[in-house]
Amino acid sequence: MENPYTPETGAPPRQLVGREGFRTAFTSLLAGLERGLAQQSHIVTGLHGTGKTVLLRDHVRTARSRGWAIVDIDAARRDDHGFRRQLSFECRSALLAVCPRARWKPEAKAASGVLGSFASVLGTDNPLSAEWQESTKGSADTGSLSMDLTAMFLALGEAASAHGTGIVFVIDELQRFSVGQLGALIDGLHRTYLRELPITLVGAGLPRSDTLSAESQVRAHRLFEFRALDALSETDTVLLLRGNGTWDDDAVASAFRITGGYPVLAQALGYVLWTDDASATVTSTAVESVRDGYAKFLDSTFFREHLSRAGEMEFAYLRAIVDSPIEAETARLLERTTAQCASTRAGLMERGLIHLPGDGTTAFTTPHFEDFIRRTMPVLTAPAHKHRRRRYDP
Repeated sequence: MENPYTPETGAPPRQLVGREGFRTAFTSLLAGLERGLAQQSHIVTGLHGTGKTVLLRDHVRTARSRGWAIVDIDAARRDDHGFRRQLSFECRSALLAVCPRARWKPEAKAASGVLGSFASVLGTDNPLSAEWQESTKGSADTGSLSMDLTAMFLALGEAASAHGTGIVFVIDELQRFSVGQLGALIDGLHRTYLRELPITLVGAGLPRSDTLSAESQVRAHRLFEFRALDALSETDTVLLLRGNGTWDDDAVASAFRITGGYPVLAQALGYVLWTDDASATVTSTAVESVRDGYAKFLDSTFFREHLSRAGEMEFAYLRAIVDSPIEAETARLLERTTAQCASTRAGLMERGLIHLPGDGTTAFTTPHFEDFIRRTMPVLTAPAHKHRRRRYDP
């Protein structure tokens, strides 16, 4: 019998619980656009393991069931050239999903030319050049990512509207886009929003520590509904656990206390318990008996995958945050100045291991990560200073 719990990040659970409000809001978003009404796009932020990817996959299924075309992007850190290339390829697929080429209306044909022009800026790296002959010179080929993306979004929106459908940009790991790239997306969506065209974006990512320009921030709050995806309530955690097995009341209370209601942690605890004894009713005694095994399982999977490739100084910095999350104090514990720690800190933020909540402290992006760090390094040891030899040293 297969283990019913899914502790892998992004793995679809048997039942999506505690996210009904998000699902209803997305359905209402699509319905409003289908009626020709301007609607705010949705951006969800949350820690690792809160179910952001699972929620986006659910949104994709909902949009497809209503006949919408999908631009499905797993964001990566790319320069603007790579960003344009990725969008060119994905938007080509979306335009063909709006309507097969043989049945294109004039608006779709016009959009194909704008798309070809947008991609032509890439030169020999154009992913469409082998099969896409359409190109409208002077449209979406200025070299400005913001201006060109706006022109392409408008053309795609007109094409989708003419064919009685819409396009949803679904973007996971949104924090990997640069501020400039995110700003270009906002500028493009702003124009389609004003024109009430059926284009929207649903994105998910970790909390960002950098900021948009003042103008982009104003537009972003007009265009997007920002929502935090938090841990499940105790009631929803009970539904998650009992949806896959038999648990008594004391057991689910213990499980909630241990996992904090974070979906990936609750799934991991259920997975370990089911592996230990698939047939038994789970009791609080059983939950307590697998706590060490639960911690070892997380250490070797969920936590370890977020710490791969961490160097000695990076790991020590994470350990120092556990003792004091205040930047100056973190550096002092490492016997360094904040300036000496700046590159380490920036690297950890770029890799999505830490973020700045805005209260002067540093926080982990993975729930219960501090417990893992303590188990791995019980006592902080500051790495030795590395002195660079001068060029004239013997």
